[in-house]
Amino acid sequence: MKYRTLSLPLLTLTLAITANAQNMVKEMDNAYTRFIPGAFMKNGKAAIYFSDDEYGYKYDGNKYEAQIFDFDLNPLSSFNFQILHPYTVTEKRKSSGSIVKTKVIKEERMQLSDIVPPISDTNGMPSTADMDSRKTSFINWFYENNKYIDPTLSLESLKSNCYTDGTTIYITLQIQPGGYYQYSEYLTKIETFIDSTDMWGFLYTYSTQVPKCDGEWITSTWYDVPVCNLCTPRCIDVANMNVGVYLPFSQTFFNEDAKFEYVRYIAEVREGTGGGIIDSSNPDYQEDVTYLFGITASDRDGDGEEDFRQKHYGVHYTGLEIVSEDNNTIYSFPIPDNCEGDASIEFFKSDNSILAQAEFSWYNENNEYLKTTRFYRMDKSSGVANVIRDENRISASPNPAVHGTPVVITVPNGSTGSRAISVTSLNGTHIYSRTINPDADRISIPTQGFTPGMYIFTLTENGRNIESCKIIIR
Repeated sequence: MKYRTLSLPLLTLTLAITANAQNMVKEMDNAYTRFIPGAFMKNGKAAIYFSDDEYGYKYDGNKYEAQIFDFDLNPLSSFNFQILHPYTVTEKRKSSGSIVKTKVIKEERMQLSDIVPPISDTNGMPSTADMDSRKTSFINWFYENNKYIDPTLSLESLKSNCYTDGTTIYITLQIQPGGYYQYSEYLTKIETFIDSTDMWGFLYTYSTQVPKCDGEWITSTWYDVPVCNLCTPRCIDVANMNVGVYLPFSQTFFNEDAKFEYVRYIAEVREGTGGGIIDSSNPDYQEDVTYLFGITASDRDGDGEEDFRQKHYGVHYTGLEIVSEDNNTIYSFPIPDNCEGDASIEFFKSDNSILAQAEFSWYNENNEYLKTTRFYRMDKSSGVANVIRDENRISASPNPAVHGTPVVITVPNGSTGSRAISVTSLNGTHIYSRTINPDADRISIPTQGFTPGMYIFTLTENGRNIESCKIIIR
């Protein structure tokens, strides 16, 4: 959960702050002060709230507390908030040593017997019945066709590194420094070959050394920074103010009594929410390592057995509510139980009418990822916030998706601008993009070229980002 620092126009504070109050605030040790504009105070004057940390809260290990004072430092009220401790449990096997992982990739090029002109006087390669002649012909042919590409080649080196295995002839080649080879970091040997069918090609041998993870399981718990459930929304008094403020407390914005009101999240710590972390002791399990050696996040030695697992217990949000200082809920704004991340809310007040605009991301009954903007009208007589409109911007299905299965993106239609969908990895690498017809509302994105992981799908219109959603490819 992120907190925003309250910033206010100077004109709302100038008349309310006395020199004496300024001096007293400056003398408070370790006090980070925040200001509540006088427009939202019952007595029409500004107030401060302060504590011992940078967010304006006092944390003693059991509770978060915010204290509010007037500018003579007389206490007005104090509030306690729920503490939420996200954490990650990591389990991994100890290592009993190391093992060498090897993979050989065979690349077949062409049939030498089909080459015109022939590579020997017998109109083709000598048969496997005469392996000595066949070796000599293959060596000479390879040398003549590659001596200008690789000046280090010589007939002597090719002969000395040539051997046979049954009816297949191999020549071990020198790996050229700076040459382009796929997965060159792990390349240990290159061989050219010709088999009994006259098929010519190359063999690439890759290897790496990894810990052998076959010992006892070790469990560790990593605790994230605790957060509280206070929400600091943006509040705009349309009739009296040209700009909105991030308002942590108020006496006059939501009703006219003398009690303070504030907004808080309805939240709990739950498994599988709030994203996860990757343990720094894991090896690099990018596409090349997975493809070559079978090393993944959960199988660190590529032996097919799980040796690493991780569960993240994050903060899960199910709604927001406006609460009075005596802990009574005035208005409630529920959000779907399967929301991803936190929600945000903004309030607009004009005379006796208050509107709320809440935004959240979630999955519907078809497992489509939606980003929803929900508009409320708050009835002050009944204390009920009624939904007046929902807007869903972009969704994706299936999510998670299996590698190779197309992801169908549902986008709002009716646009007359130039639209496109782009896909990036979490580190910002561009993966894919395509334009969208103005009347299209469903776009199929192929995933064959995607490696397993999480991706950001972004809808743009006239070059401007409209909405994004996260897609998991397994």
